[in-house]
Amino acid sequence: MERPWLLEKAKRRRNASKRHEISGTRRQRKGRSASRASVQRKVRTLQGLVPGGRRLQPEQLFSCTADYIFQLRLRVHVLRALSKLCLP
Repeated sequence: MERPWLLEKAKRRRNASKRHEISGTRRQRKGRSASRASVQRKVRTLQGLVPGGRRLQPEQLFSCTADYIFQLRLRVHVLRALSKLCLP
């Protein structure tokens, strides 16, 4: 006896698993300590990406991150303009 609802449920579970693999996210664990650990892990990752971020507190880190993103966008804009000048 075929159970289409069971197959559909398994398919949804596989698709959700694939989404988590692609996006790099994991299912959230229950409890505050799990979410706190997740936030701390993400802050450490961000500290590694932003120059000088290792010595900053999270509040300062977010402000510096916004400035760093702005600087990167400005660099991209300048490099695109320069590349248009160099290429015929």
